[in-house]
Amino acid sequence: MNTIETWTTFFGWMTIINIGVYVITLLALFAMRSWAYKINASLFGIGEDEVATATFNYIAAYKLLITVFCIAPWLALKLMA
Repeated sequence: MNTIETWTTFFGWMTIINIGVYVITLLALFAMRSWAYKINASLFGIGEDEVATATFNYIAAYKLLITVFCIAPWLALKLMA
């Protein structure tokens, strides 16, 4: 059960799912940017410019985590097989 092929498939699907969530998040933010910024600014009591900064940091961190924990292991396993 613990073969390289199994782990490669696992990390491959994990990568696809996480990239899908990332793309949906980006599309939602582009489509509803002003609404999302206003809602979050009122929820947390901060300015919309701070919401924009926090959103950018979230997107950047999520992309980095996808790369480190999904794409890199999948690529390493593909190279090993």
